[in-house]
Order: sequence, then C-alpha cells, then structure tokens
Amino acid sequence: MKGLNLYLINGMYWITASLYLPFITMYFSQKGMDSMQIGILSALLPIASLTVQPLWAALADRTGRRRRVLILLNLCCAAAVLLFPGTGSFGEILGAVTCYALFNSAVLPICDALVVSQAEEKGINFAWVRMCGTVSYAAIVLGMGFYLKKHMNLMFYGNSACFLLFTLLCLTLPKDKKTLKAQEQERRGPEADQTVKKAGKGPTFQSKEIYLILLFAFAMQFGINYYSAFLGVYLLELGYSQSLLGVLNCISALSEIPVLLLIHRLSRRYKETVLLTAAVGCMALRLILLSAGNVALMAAAQLLQGPSYMVCYFVCVTYINRMVVPGKISQGQSTLAFVQMGLGSLSGSLLGGVLASVYGIKEGFLIIAFLLLAITVAAGITAGWRRT
Repeated sequence: MKGLNLYLINGMYWITASLYLPFITMYFSQKGMDSMQIGILSALLPIASLTVQPLWAALADRTGRRRRVLILLNLCCAAAVLLFPGTGSFGEILGAVTCYALFNSAVLPICDALVVSQAEEKGINFAWVRMCGTVSYAAIVLGMGFYLKKHMNLMFYGNSACFLLFTLLCLTLPKDKKTLKAQEQERRGPEADQTVKKAGKGPTFQSKEIYLILLFAFAMQFGINYYSAFLGVYLLELGYSQSLLGVLNCISALSEIPVLLLIHRLSRRYKETVLLTAAVGCMALRLILLSAGNVALMAAAQLLQGPSYMVCYFVCVTYINRMVVPGKISQGQSTLAFVQMGLGSLSGSLLGGVLASVYGIKEGFLIIAFLLLAITVAAGITAGWRRT
C-alpha cells in the first residue's frame, strides 16, 4: 500500500492524543483541583505553544532536520508523561504538565508538516491519511473510557508506550534533507545564497488572506478548548463517569469520517473562508447543545465535531502548506499552532476557567457560544468585503 507509513504515523499520533487530551481534566478534578486551577493547568500547553513550540519549528526548518527533531520530541514526551503518576498537589501536577507541554506542543505541527508534504509528494489524499487518525482516536478513546474509571494512571503509561511506538514509525520517514540554503546553492549556484537569505527574512506566507484564516482558527480553538477543558468536569458534576466521556469522544471522532470523505469535493466547490465560517458556526451550536446537560443532546453536539473542528483543521493545514513560502513549511504550521493551540487554547483555558468559576460550566458554554457567533459574523462580513 502506497504511503502506508504515513497512515500509521498519523494514526499513532492521534492514539497518543486519545490517551491524554480527553481525560486529563477529569484527572485534575479527581485530584481535587477546582475550576480555576483546572483552567490554569489547561493553559500550560497553549503557553508552551506560544513560547517554546515556535523555537522547535525554527530549529527544524533552519537545520533541515525535521525528522530528527520530531523523534527527539517523541522521546521526551514518552519520558515526561511518566511524571504524572504519583502526583497529588497542585504544584506537583503543575510541574508535570509544564514538562510534558514543553515537548508535546511541537509534535503535531512538525508531524503535520512532514506528513502533508510527503502525502503531496506521493500523490496521496491527506484526507484519507487523517481518517486513519480519526478511527484510531475513536477506537482508543472508547475503550479507555471504561478502563480509566478504576485505573486512571493507565493513561500515562499507555501514552508513554505509544510515543515510543510513534518514534519507531517516524524512522520510516525519508531521511532529513539538506537545509534550504544548501539545496538552493546546489540547484542554482552560488548566486542563490543571497536569495535564500532574503527569503529567510521575509514573510512566511504568500497571501495576506492568511490573517483571516488564522482568525477563524483562533475562534475554533477558543471554543473547543473550553469544551475539552471542562466537558469531563461537567460530566462529573452531572453524576456521570469516564465511560460516558469515552463514548461521547468516540462519537465526535467518528463524525469526522463523512467530512473527510467529502472535504476535497467541498474544498473545490467553496472558498476556505466560506467553509470556515460554517465550521465556527457549527462549533457555537455544539456548545449550546452541550449546555443542556441532556445525554441525547450532548451526543448530538458530538456529531458536530466533523462539521466544526475537522473542517477547520483540514482547511487550515492544507491552506498553509499551499500558501507557505518554500523552505518555511515547519514555520508555516508553527504559525497555525501558535494561533490555534497557543492563543486560542490559552484564551479558552484562562477565560474559560474564570467563566466556569464565576458563572458555572453550563453558563460558560453559552457565553462562549455567543462570542463565537459574534466572531463568525464579523469574519464572514470581512471575507465578503474582501471578495468585493
């Protein structure tokens, strides 16, 4: 099967994510953390995305050793996640999350940069590659939801083991190429040196439309990070357990499959800004449904994961790979991670923590939903104005 390693790499990354992201705030809550503390702990990964992650991406691009950097990050994540078992106080958990975030924040953008470029090089539809990640995430999160009720630390040991397997799979990627500077000098001669220097100092993207794309990415992550940070805690408040959280996350992951099957057709028919406007609007509706506290409506909300998050993720990742200046592929994806996993997630965690503490988690869902609707209307009007 052509490009089998790309499917396995993407699938294994999302397995590592499924063993941490859906359940970590429930772990915080069971350790006695309140809403404000959960918001602070959830903000550490976004802070790392703002501060440390761009440095990893710049290192990968400037040295040309993207695969090696990714492997190093994977090994560090495998070690750092083992700090969690045995933590009890807020300070201990804070230290473990900080250490893990320093490395984990850079894994996805560098992995996406490598996998998307390899898929394009081999003529493979990235939507199919990403679908492997979706199915893997759904299967693991459903099964783990039932086990974690009595064995919460299992998620950390499993996460570590999967990062080691992820490392082995990354070894199947092509060996790191020479830096952009060296490639250009060999292909076009010594005069290319000055051109590459200028490109390195110039803009990362070829179009100013990127700012509008990044605004949508920010809005989506703002909403989804509040949902991710407090859904588990919300379910505990309602009297439910990890098993329901696993089922809900499985539903959300499976809802991505129809979107991935249709996304190329949709991308050819509609502009990126149209798709992103619809996606953020779906995210707002999703938060409104979650606020009901009814299992049936929460399940319906999870069915909107595909039309909201996956549309936004796919459109942003592929747009950036298409519009990035040659030689800055990791920095292009890093910019998306900076805005999305950094600014958007940080806002969702910190502001979300304040809203949950002052008004309650349910009311927080509604407030953020209306904020997203306002951003969607403003961005949609701006996109329409740009077209005219």
